[in-house]
Amino acid sequence: MIADSLESRIRQHRPLQLPTTWADEVIFPYYNGLSIRNIPHTVAQLLRVSLPGDAPLDAMIWGGHSLDNIQRVVVFLSDGLGYLRLKQAIEQDAELQETVARLTDGRGPVPLTSTAPSTTCTALPTLWTGRGPIGHGLMATRLYLREVGALSHILHYRPAASKKKDTLLEWGILPETFIPGATFGEILTEAHIPSRVIVTDGIQGSNLSQIIYRGVGERIIHGGYSDTWLRIHQVLEATTGQRCYVHIYWEAVDTLSHLHGSHHEWLTREIKRQLSDIHVILNSPRVQDGQTLVMIVADHGHHNVSETIMLHQDERAAPIWNASRGGLGGETRLGYLYLRDGYRQQVMDTIERHFSECLTWIEPEVAVQSGLFGPETPYIESIHRLGDLILVPRLNYRLGDHLRPLTAQSLHGGLSEWEMLVPLMWKVI
Repeated sequence: MIADSLESRIRQHRPLQLPTTWADEVIFPYYNGLSIRNIPHTVAQLLRVSLPGDAPLDAMIWGGHSLDNIQRVVVFLSDGLGYLRLKQAIEQDAELQETVARLTDGRGPVPLTSTAPSTTCTALPTLWTGRGPIGHGLMATRLYLREVGALSHILHYRPAASKKKDTLLEWGILPETFIPGATFGEILTEAHIPSRVIVTDGIQGSNLSQIIYRGVGERIIHGGYSDTWLRIHQVLEATTGQRCYVHIYWEAVDTLSHLHGSHHEWLTREIKRQLSDIHVILNSPRVQDGQTLVMIVADHGHHNVSETIMLHQDERAAPIWNASRGGLGGETRLGYLYLRDGYRQQVMDTIERHFSECLTWIEPEVAVQSGLFGPETPYIESIHRLGDLILVPRLNYRLGDHLRPLTAQSLHGGLSEWEMLVPLMWKVI
């Protein structure tokens, strides 16, 4: 099967060696053809526009099917829907299995990889630039921004130690200039190709949306579940026969996973419901023109967490915390340490001594050279935001400190197979 072959290639992709006995549990991004980075390059290729880097999805994904006549591309992004979680749900539910078969003409999902870290704040900019995190600079949800001299929460656009949203705006960090270079939306507009994004009202009003949706021709807002599918149907019907790009973002899988855990039955019902509703829309003759490629994808997966390493409280972690110049950056599942000069070895020794069964590290310069964060020439701010040492927790573990709430039942951001592997389902309508 194509899916099994692609998964094997992904698992064999080992661009760097980790100093741990459980290194084979880690999945690395496969930016050269088998990652979400390659999706916008494929869209650009099909719509006949030039996107810097020219790195479309691997041809094996299409199984020999020709896409030469494609005029419209539709991407449905289901936030948080992991490949392994979807496969598990399909195996447990015959109706879902049938729905997926119809959505893919019997092919089923194939695996891609997310970015590093496997989180929305990093993955969405990659989907809207075609660049890896090292190229666009949104390296994680929490980053040290040397422009303001503070560890900052990018989604809330504030210093990590503050509760006041949008403080970074007041300090002059404008969303419109946060990412260097042109976004995919701007490139499409420059080429006179219409683009539309369908998003929830909450996402539309966020600074992240201002960062990534620059240049998009039209933003279409939905507020609840029912109007989501009405909006999608309206847009697809209105654009039938046109050369254009339609991007749909739906966050429910991610939200439910955080609240209830990634293996809760409510999550299975959400997966089944949304895929069924998509199938109903795509099966309508009024949205079909024979020249539309639909791709259903995710930005990252999810997995429950049961263990926490509190860097500021755990006595064993005291040498790590004492070596830090501030709070933990990155993600709770892939952390960035900002260290005092000369203390890196102390941190690595502490991990080896007390946490070797659940935590390992990567030196930032090794990570960048190996392409962990993408193949592009690094954006200068990316290097500063990565810090001095990258912490990689094992599956089921998360990092925490005094600035990190520990309310989520399930998390993402790490390099485990549950977080890194995401599905791609496609169909021509």
